[in-house]
Amino acid sequence: MSNPALVLAHEWIGLDVEVIESPNECEVGIKGQIIDETMKTLKIKTDKGVKTIAKKHRMFKIKFCNKVLKVKGDLIAYRPEDRIKKGIMMIKRAKGKVWI
Repeated sequence: MSNPALVLAHEWIGLDVEVIESPNECEVGIKGQIIDETMKTLKIKTDKGVKTIAKKHRMFKIKFCNKVLKVKGDLIAYRPEDRIKKGIMMIKRAKGKVWI
């Protein structure tokens, strides 16, 4: 999996993530490991406990395939199983040329 666009069609639980943009400035800088994902939120295990962060209107920095990627939360604001299906469809439509 060397194509960064595949992050949209990949399981996110277990990946390292950091919130880099948010309308709530208190969320910026929250980082840790994703332990759960719902349609609208990510649960992140941090040094200070578990934080629940909305996906929409946020920008995340995520470590994926030995790369650090920026991903708009609006692109992943689906149920995990739907996000994976939509991610695969987006990649096929764009023939792998998806800009994140």
